[in-house]
Amino acid sequence: MKKWTLALLGAILALGITACGDKGATGATNAEKPADTQTENAPAVSADELLTKMAEASQKMKNFAMDATINQNITVAQGDQKQEQKVDISMKADFSKEPFGMYQEMKMSMPGQGEQDIKQYISKEAIYTQVDGEWVKLPDEMIGDMVKQMEESAKIEAQMEQFKSFSKDMKVAEEGDKYVLTADLSGDGIKELAKNLMNQSGSGEDAQTQALIEQMDIKNVKVTYAVNKESFLPLQSDVDMTMEMEQDGQKISMDMVMKSSFSKHDEVGEIKVPQEVLDSAQ
Repeated sequence: MKKWTLALLGAILALGITACGDKGATGATNAEKPADTQTENAPAVSADELLTKMAEASQKMKNFAMDATINQNITVAQGDQKQEQKVDISMKADFSKEPFGMYQEMKMSMPGQGEQDIKQYISKEAIYTQVDGEWVKLPDEMIGDMVKQMEESAKIEAQMEQFKSFSKDMKVAEEGDKYVLTADLSGDGIKELAKNLMNQSGSGEDAQTQALIEQMDIKNVKVTYAVNKESFLPLQSDVDMTMEMEQDGQKISMDMVMKSSFSKHDEVGEIKVPQEVLDSAQ
């Protein structure tokens, strides 16, 4: 059970990181909705135009902060036996693209296993992780792949081209000073989009992750994403996903809700590893 929980968590977090600059577009694959029902009251911008402006704004953005909560309910059934696992995650992160750097705090709660607090500094030169109050410097051979994944996740131009291919199936509404992009997705296209996103972020190169995605039957994904009407920078996003998969005679089902908010656009500044972390790291 723990193996599948961690594997699924890794896949979901990778998708979340990949879409941090463009989450509103993660939902672009419901071909069953007619294009002429995009929105009841047409806003000043179409979905295609909004995606273009989001990509341009996010590309120029040098740094930002993100807060997220992830709630997962996972059920593993085999024969007459069934196990249920609830995973709750809260995460806060500061992200800088120029120069590259990231600081994140994550709290993960799993019944029967208590809570785990993780803090992490990531730069091109080193990665420092604090678990159970102790700072550890990750081996140098692990740095390259992780940094590549984080950096690639910020390059959203290619992702936007994929999303724009399905823009006719999205809805755009105006709410005060925000544009809200929504999508209710189903069908095989979701899996293909997920695979492409993970491959672009670098996370899909892992053999276990690739195998996991291939076996996923994503039943439904609902996305709501808000951006500022003037700057087109991200403000918040909600993702609700239901999926199933089978492996080694086990049937696994999962419901996940991920809520994110974005702030401090170009206000985070350079992220440096504190001296006390450098001094105490093992």
